[in-house]
Amino acid sequence: MPVRFECATIPCRSRKYKNVKKWNLHVQAMREAKTSESADPAVPHIDVIIRTFNSARTLEPCMKSIAANIPFRKIIVVDHNSTDSTAEIARKFGAEIHTENVGLGYATTLGISHSATDYILFVDSDVMIIRDDFLREALVKLQSGRTGAIVGTAKGHPFLYGLPLGLTLFRRKDMEDMKIPAEIQGSETYHIRMEVRRRRMKVKYLKDSMIHNSVYRTFRYWPEWQGSQVRVSSGVNPWELLYSFLVIFLILSNSKSLRNLAYLPVFIVKFLIGYSNPARWGNMDRRRLTPPSLSPDNLKYE
Repeated sequence: MPVRFECATIPCRSRKYKNVKKWNLHVQAMREAKTSESADPAVPHIDVIIRTFNSARTLEPCMKSIAANIPFRKIIVVDHNSTDSTAEIARKFGAEIHTENVGLGYATTLGISHSATDYILFVDSDVMIIRDDFLREALVKLQSGRTGAIVGTAKGHPFLYGLPLGLTLFRRKDMEDMKIPAEIQGSETYHIRMEVRRRRMKVKYLKDSMIHNSVYRTFRYWPEWQGSQVRVSSGVNPWELLYSFLVIFLILSNSKSLRNLAYLPVFIVKFLIGYSNPARWGNMDRRRLTPPSLSPDNLKYE
């Protein structure tokens, strides 16, 4: 029996913006407020990149949280030929939409190529930003020392790890020449992490910055798929395999669930099955990984 990972959500405390017209006026007002607030050159407008794939169930609260908390120039949505209403939701929020049918690596570099601001922010489509000072604080951290990226971590998660792209700020110049294989469907962050390490740059973290409503971790074969993606990205690499085990342990520990921790040995075995046979598990259509159980009614952002 697969484990359902526990994810917090933000309850909707008001029905104030259920009307689309009212919401659009609200977003416009927030943008004007952010424009005034970001007159300080320390908080410039930035381009936000969201990579989507059948993300309709989580994209709207994600976009609302960006509008409420991030002074952005534009939101760039790179969509992997979704078959749901992902593109319609993105258009409703005025996003610039680009489509691709290659892979997550290509989607990442395509988003970067369409950005133009000095700093760019990656946001996963199932993330809701909850800190209105995230960009200001992230920019301060990014200026100190040889820092290459600022990662916003999930609320209540004490253990920090890696370089995920759930909510991560970069200098655009650091990402322009990043070499990421176009066809990979996952673990694209391995290549970014290796390049940051090669340049001897640091990754820093901002705690309690977002809520992650992951829709994939309830899928039965998620560990096998993850194992296959690590193998495809890094090859047979014992150190990367050990690092993956550490990340898995920290993710499960962050859930603060004894049930999830008890599932650790099973997850590792399933992960290794995928790692040992990437040809079988690595080519799975990600549409098949999206469980039907997540209700959009539980993903609201006021």
